[in-house]
Amino acid sequence: MEKRTISIWAPLRYANYGDDMQAIAFAQMIKKMGYSVKVFQLEESLSKAYGLKSVQGVNELCDGVNLVIIAGGALLTPFRWYKRLLNKAAREYEADFKDLYQATLKYPNVKFCAISFGGDGKVKDPNTWFSHWRIDFFRSPSFINGTVRLEGDIDMMSVFGKQMEFYPDMLFRASDYFPPKKLEQNDKYRVGFNFKKGRYLDKKLLDDIFDYAANHDDMEFHFTTTHMQKVGLNYQYVPEEQSKNIFIDRYESPCQLLGVLASMDCFMTSMLHVGLTGLTTGTPFVSYRGPGKTKSFLKSIGGEWAILPEDITFEKLRQSVWTKSRNELYAQYDTDVIERMKNDSLKQYDFCKSIVEQFA
Repeated sequence: MEKRTISIWAPLRYANYGDDMQAIAFAQMIKKMGYSVKVFQLEESLSKAYGLKSVQGVNELCDGVNLVIIAGGALLTPFRWYKRLLNKAAREYEADFKDLYQATLKYPNVKFCAISFGGDGKVKDPNTWFSHWRIDFFRSPSFINGTVRLEGDIDMMSVFGKQMEFYPDMLFRASDYFPPKKLEQNDKYRVGFNFKKGRYLDKKLLDDIFDYAANHDDMEFHFTTTHMQKVGLNYQYVPEEQSKNIFIDRYESPCQLLGVLASMDCFMTSMLHVGLTGLTTGTPFVSYRGPGKTKSFLKSIGGEWAILPEDITFEKLRQSVWTKSRNELYAQYDTDVIERMKNDSLKQYDFCKSIVEQFA
């Protein structure tokens, strides 16, 4: 008998590197199990590259299936009420939960299972931070127990009557599904950056980077983005132009951006997922003005040294970090813990397999 179709939901209209990787990795694994797969709003070039059917609406996603896998994502991202009203991205995100909740009513036989998702690991008052649509969706009997990637989120989900399992982030296995397309090698020290604009940037530090790049030829500086340019999300910083030692590496595909990360000697970011996936290729990362979850993660792998002071100077960075090779920097982490996390993250995929076999 022909096996059924499995659907995968994630907020993929933003063509975000981390979301794309999670959805496509699960889709590839499920296809190998012999199932057909359709993915919610997967970008056209990625849909073609991985041979995955992309659907645009939640009704089309749920029609004819028994199971919708929610592929990771920050489902517990907190938004105060005024942000849910005034911020476009927050409004759209909460509207997604409205669509998902209404789908639980229209398709009562469909189960929704979120795997490797999370927030900040803290318990919050749902009525303060989430829309009633999100709360209703989490409380729905159609939303079944899944897995989280921060242990503290188990308690957050228990507020909604759900018993979640904790395993390390599924993206610890990113290289299993996305062979990195590395940049051509040279003898220069390569530093990668991924910064949000605003308070995440120090103009003096940037000026010193550009000055050094113009007057020396022993280092390259690569500025990356994690959204495809076509979606028009411009909150991440890139220079106005490239030069001999300044490069702009915009996200085009998971293998391409993972290859950029794998080609760096050190990566400096205010975002956890970029640093984490680079780490899986052996590229050390340091946190610059990053959120608490990034700092907590670094502490968990013995990376206190990689949490940079907010006022750190270029010269201090160059002397204390960028004079060390990628291998020397990586060895400063607790590499046993990293390897254990990589191995334990396989449990995210094993959990997904068990859910598919149980409900599909």
